[in-house]
Amino acid sequence: MHEALLTLGFGIVTAAILSLSAVAFTLEYSVTNVANLAHGEILTVGAYAAYLVHRGTGNAILAALAAAGAGAVLAWAIHGAVVDRFLRRGIATMAIFIATLGVSFLVQNALVLVFGAANVAYTIPQGEPRHVGPFLWTGTELEIIVSALGITGALYLVIKHTKFGKSLRAVSQSRDLARASGISAHRVAAATWLLAGTVAGYAGFILAESVGTFNPYFGFSFFLITLTAAVAGGLGRPFSTLVGAIIVGIALEFTGGYISASYELAFAFAILALVVLFRPRGLFNNARRSVFE
Repeated sequence: MHEALLTLGFGIVTAAILSLSAVAFTLEYSVTNVANLAHGEILTVGAYAAYLVHRGTGNAILAALAAAGAGAVLAWAIHGAVVDRFLRRGIATMAIFIATLGVSFLVQNALVLVFGAANVAYTIPQGEPRHVGPFLWTGTELEIIVSALGITGALYLVIKHTKFGKSLRAVSQSRDLARASGISAHRVAAATWLLAGTVAGYAGFILAESVGTFNPYFGFSFFLITLTAAVAGGLGRPFSTLVGAIIVGIALEFTGGYISASYELAFAFAILALVVLFRPRGLFNNARRSVFE
């Protein structure tokens, strides 16, 4: 039982990181109906921005802000240069989907040219492990959980109780109807991707901080797990995605703890395949249409 509680504690940390990445991904999807395959690179760029700032200043808060800012800029650029441009020209969603994969490879190789393919490491102290109820968490892990809760709460307030959130929900439900109502779908989508990039960039920072080392491909590897959580919760439904992320994050940690960490990606792919096969609109939606339509 003690070992199971420790594993559950680690799963909660993983779920906290995954929830931010998955919610950011589903926000991007909700206003464009395009699954951004370069989402993992937003996390990677955030991690590298934090690494550079922390190496220069030694300040973890400035590093976190740099990660969020870098993620926001990259997400906004991907939307403006690729996604929105293609949508305005009436190009099929599948073609845009493939274009974002090209952006993913482009960013990966640019990072390899600048930083090399070898792993780099943060020097941020993790803090001493401490008991919080039945769980054992370091200071860094506690900060990750608290920050994830705070960001999720802030997103809820923005989406549910602001004019921008109302516009975001309108564009998500029907882009054409939102335009007819006087809402600038282009501006709302750009602002949403900027917001999602901010969250994803920070998620990249805390993921790299939790892992300790990373390279230009680490965000791409995490993307499959992000996609699994987003699809499980219901692609395009941010707060259902949050629940999906908690379920997937804890399940993967138990897989790594009781079977082998090397099987985590395979297990994530298995979850994704089963959800798409039996609950194509997510675990919390009764419709039976494909999430990739």
